[in-house]
Amino acid sequence: MKQKLNLYMAAPRGFCAGVDRAIKIVEMAIEKWGVPVYVRHEIVHNKYVVDSLIEKGAIFVETLDECPDDRPVIFSAHGVPKSVPAAADARNMIYVDATCPLVSKVHVEADRHSSAGLQMVMIGHAGHPETIGTMGQLPDGEVLLV
Repeated sequence: MKQKLNLYMAAPRGFCAGVDRAIKIVEMAIEKWGVPVYVRHEIVHNKYVVDSLIEKGAIFVETLDECPDDRPVIFSAHGVPKSVPAAADARNMIYVDATCPLVSKVHVEADRHSSAGLQMVMIGHAGHPETIGTMGQLPDGEVLLV
């Protein structure tokens, strides 16, 4: 006789606080500056959220080169390398960093360990926005990605 399997769904279900925060930042930017608002990389990995923000006037891009200097740009919840806000500053762009606070904490710790002369080993996927953002906090070669 097979055992009965009970499946319990957590309630309430929804996004983590970092995702909720990032979505709200894009919506508030649209309210404050009007459309379009540019978002560097999909704010979160969720097609429905991205499509909803597109309908509200967000334009998703992969590089700052795709953004005009006179429109605000939001950095995704995944974080960005230090070079991205530096490039935005050089162009006098308005930008808002919507990096998840937990991702930002990883960035701070990476910088702290590097400053202490320690080698950082990161377990992640090459090319993923969080990996790119974290590795971009330190000089090239200072992070070992496995």
